[in-house]
Amino acid sequence: MQNLKVKDFMTYDLTFVFENDTVEEVIEILNKTGLSGVCVVDTDLKVVGFVSEDDIIKACLPSYFNLLQTAAFLPDTNLFIKNLKKIAKEPIGKYATKPVFTVKPGDTLLYVADMIMRKGYKMIPVVDVNNVLLGYVTRVAILQRAINTETPEEVR
Repeated sequence: MQNLKVKDFMTYDLTFVFENDTVEEVIEILNKTGLSGVCVVDTDLKVVGFVSEDDIIKACLPSYFNLLQTAAFLPDTNLFIKNLKKIAKEPIGKYATKPVFTVKPGDTLLYVADMIMRKGYKMIPVVDVNNVLLGYVTRVAILQRAINTETPEEVR
């Protein structure tokens, strides 16, 4: 398993958005694709950010996440909806995580699995040496590859 490379289990998916795409457009893309996040790229398809469902929710209720650390607090649903509608036409680049953790096709499965566990990533962009988006590695892809890989004990 330690010899497996990202290129062996990545998804060659070029779903992405541009920094000027609106929050509303990104939500629609996430809904249609079933992805939990997507890369933000420039016109050369170089990764400049990453935006997830969590980033959009946090943009609507920024103080809610701070309060979660200190007390039991339930947000006002109407406030969430109001704030979401307020930012719906804003550029997604404003809410994207920057810089983005990425991996290369030659990185090992073990390295990527370690980063997913340590950092809690659900998906990681795969880029070439020029930081151009090639696809994604997801947690489920790692699980699928691991369960279908024979261990040395099984080969004997």
